[in-house]
Amino acid sequence: MSTADALRFEVRDRIGIITLSRERARNALDSALLRLLDVTLAACGGDREVRAVIVTGGADFCAGADLKEMGAMTVAGAGEFARLGHSVFRRIETLPKPVIAAVAGHALGGGCELALACDIRLAAESARFGLPEVNLGLIPGFGGTQRLAALVGHGRARELILTGRVVDAREAETMGLVSAVVAGPELAERAGDLAARLARKSRTALAAAKKLLVEAARLEQGLELEAAAFTRCFGSPDREEGIAAFLEKRQPVF
Repeated sequence: MSTADALRFEVRDRIGIITLSRERARNALDSALLRLLDVTLAACGGDREVRAVIVTGGADFCAGADLKEMGAMTVAGAGEFARLGHSVFRRIETLPKPVIAAVAGHALGGGCELALACDIRLAAESARFGLPEVNLGLIPGFGGTQRLAALVGHGRARELILTGRVVDAREAETMGLVSAVVAGPELAERAGDLAARLARKSRTALAAAKKLLVEAARLEQGLELEAAAFTRCFGSPDREEGIAAFLEKRQPVF
């Protein structure tokens, strides 16, 4: 598969639809896919025809960061990887157009963080959300420590991040992580309907509202602290054991 094949993009009725398509890797985010996503988002931001954006996947939204790539990274490379994720997901937040995550299947680790960076999240009944990095001797490194707490509250965020627990779509809805849960076959239609409603609204007002919401969050310092902590964790023996155990399909021994 070429890099370009890892993502599909189309504009339909003023809606930009970004579909992650690394199906064999369950849409895991490697550096190449993150950069391709960034270029596509930038194009959406500059295209006056695009009034709203949908980010989606296939059977799985995104299973997380690509652990095979991470297993070969140096500590310095891991820090660069975290900051790349920050940059791409920050683009989603600051895009002057609403971005909807349409989530089916697994949205774990970096996949959950991708959904968190979007403005609105819709989930199919099959959706599963979680930040299980602690099981790898790591922490969420693409903004999860900051955005999850802002979305669901510090108490719930602490429990999910510290345990690495995965929640189903209904629990995610109850805690406010997603706006609505729909039957799987209806996900694309519901996301399209919502995007179409947003596309009819004032571009100026939507862009201004998003800018103010981003300013209110003031994430920059927290994201930098997260990247530094992720890099430190990556340099630990626990991370080596955690990723090795995952790839070998066994329980880690920390």
